[in-house]
Amino acid sequence: MAKTKYNYNRYKMSEYDLGSFPGSKAGEQAKNFTLHDQAGNKVSLDQYLGKWVVLETGSITCSMYVKNISGIKKLQNNYPEVEFLLVYVREAHPGSRLGPHKTDSEKIQMSSKLQDFYDEPRKILIDDLDGKMHKDYGELPNMVYVVNPEGLVIYRCDWAFPKLIDKVLQNRNQIHSDEHVKIITAAPWIMIPVVLRGGWDALLDIAVALPMIIIAHLKADWANLWKK
Repeated sequence: MAKTKYNYNRYKMSEYDLGSFPGSKAGEQAKNFTLHDQAGNKVSLDQYLGKWVVLETGSITCSMYVKNISGIKKLQNNYPEVEFLLVYVREAHPGSRLGPHKTDSEKIQMSSKLQDFYDEPRKILIDDLDGKMHKDYGELPNMVYVVNPEGLVIYRCDWAFPKLIDKVLQNRNQIHSDEHVKIITAAPWIMIPVVLRGGWDALLDIAVALPMIIIAHLKADWANLWKK
């Protein structure tokens, strides 16, 4: 099934290809990007050369991102020398209450709501309306990349989990090539209120899509097994 526009109006599993993970792999140089911060200033990845960087993607309606926040706060306390950045991408589950982004300025404004809703502790960078950085790095809703001071990717994963990031940061002298995590979705007590920020229609969309979500994840797990 062909994809619709990047900022889709309603969620369908066909918007994501879990078997595809383009972008710089572990052991490769991270592709530079230039985004905007919440003040509208341009920020490039190259500005962080000389520092360890953990990049995570997320959005207001992404429960996989929201589940990580408390764990990320602990990591920030444990690794003060590491720069933790959140890249605000398209809304994972838009609906009648919180729809897709219409303009770049609106997206910057919505990043403040994200910060308020979830007490987000990181510096937030806002991808452009067409999702250029998101597409270059894999286009999955909650990816993570760990980049060393020379700009080399030492770890990336299709889904972000603080405990896995912690293991990587404890072993920074090696390349971590395992880039897939077996999951289905976030726990219902996290997923339901987060998706409801998009609207009741957004929650209905994910309920309708659940069989396809399960199948897509199982296919990705199987494909990853054959890569090993």
